Amino acid sequence: MIGKMIGKTLGVVFVAVMFCGLITSVASGHVLAAEASSPLPCVLLVDDDQDNPDVRPYYTSALRALGATYVVWDLATQGDPSASDLLGHQMVIWFTGYPRDGTFTGANEAAVATYLDAGGRFFLSSEDYLHDGGLTAFGQIRLRISGYVSDVNRTDPAGTGQSPGGWLGPYNLTPPDGWTEHLSTDSVFKGSG
Repeated sequence: MIGKMIGKTLGVVFVAVMFCGLITSVASGHVLAAEASSPLPCVLLVDDDQDNPDVRPYYTSALRALGATYVVWDLATQGDPSASDLLGHQMVIWFTGYPRDGTFTGANEAAVATYLDAGGRFFLSSEDYLHDGGLTAFGQIRLRISGYVSDVNRTDPAGTGQSPGGWLGPYNLTPPDGWTEHLSTDSVFKGSG
């Protein structure tokens, strides 16, 4: 099953890390060794899923398959990253998974805004970012979200035809092994309801 998810995650992660260039590195657990010319790994992968469920392996597998250097920041054990924790990485990939509360907060938005002002690149994957806090100024200005409709229950996501996702999708949502509940975009990581 993870192979199916890696294939789908790989395309999205590839768009996010393609600017890192061709990177040859040696695997070392969850962290890939950075090249000597780079003081930090290319990608900071921020794990904000509260392990409910733990979706980190989908991202780390895709990053390893691309040969991208990365390090994981786990909010459950390390707390919120500050702007200085983000700075120095060419890319920050932040995922929240299923949890509906306490993910990608206003303080996180402020840290990421500072990182973006310094020239950083950012990719957010979050089921309930807009559901939790509504459309914030960060969402409008930094993520360029003009509006949203909550709880649409679509099962056929597709790119908008605009870069960088125009060539992605449509994809069928594939449930993880052991999934027993109805599958929709509102229940990608947990059953709807």
